[in-house]
Amino acid sequence: MSASTHSHAESRQFPGNCTLERALETIVDVYHRYSVRQGELDLLSVNDFKTLITEQAPTFLQACGRNQRGYLEKIFKETDLNKDKEMSFEEFSIVLAKVADDAHRISHGSDRCGPDQD
Repeated sequence: MSASTHSHAESRQFPGNCTLERALETIVDVYHRYSVRQGELDLLSVNDFKTLITEQAPTFLQACGRNQRGYLEKIFKETDLNKDKEMSFEEFSIVLAKVADDAHRISHGSDRCGPDQD
């Protein structure tokens, strides 16, 4: 069954109870909550993506001018690697890496807009 046609009801749980596995399961669940709103199942439209980031990562948007008009459209376009105007989970993982990097910087009290210090 292709990624764009599988049923989320058929989704499997991660077998373990490790912290990272629970975090990964949460990430996948959040993605699925927004990817089924419109368009192809398991893909984000630009509007789905904007809603997901606005609702689920507001702190990320507050840093480094990311709340400027057009930022989310720009990052969507940059991460839409196959230019199909939809974002797969793999493409979304690029944005997720940026959000995770912000979280890491915050944990160290670092300037989230500056270059890596480590």
